[in-house]
Amino acid sequence: MSHSMEPVTVQQSPDAYLTLDALHDYCGISAGCGKKLRCEGETVRVAGYVDYGNVFDREHYPRLPYQKFLITNAAHTQSLEVWVDSAFSRDIFQKIYRQKALNPNASVIVRGIIEGFDMPVMGTCRRGIKLNLKDQTDLTFQAR
Repeated sequence: MSHSMEPVTVQQSPDAYLTLDALHDYCGISAGCGKKLRCEGETVRVAGYVDYGNVFDREHYPRLPYQKFLITNAAHTQSLEVWVDSAFSRDIFQKIYRQKALNPNASVIVRGIIEGFDMPVMGTCRRGIKLNLKDQTDLTFQAR
């Protein structure tokens, strides 16, 4: 596997990934509620940075009904929730906390399935996306 990965707009190879900005453009995030986005159900690889203030695992938050973390672009103008299945969550969150201690500025690449959901906000409704990780190997940090 090559370590020199380049961002792409469409995923053409196993090493290809989307930036958060490219993912939002590709999905057509400005859609209204109830309208399925073209990226829903697709498996994608997305690069970003873990927002360590938005990491929620059951080990630290035992009453939460979910486990997830947030990634952002370098400018913190785009974000994506990454949801983690309980079956492998311990490995994922240990990797995140280890990276925070070693090099919190390292970029991350996550691989998962895009899921759309409706977000009613202040009288309007927009379609949003989240990423469901498929496996504990689908989170890798890149040196910076």
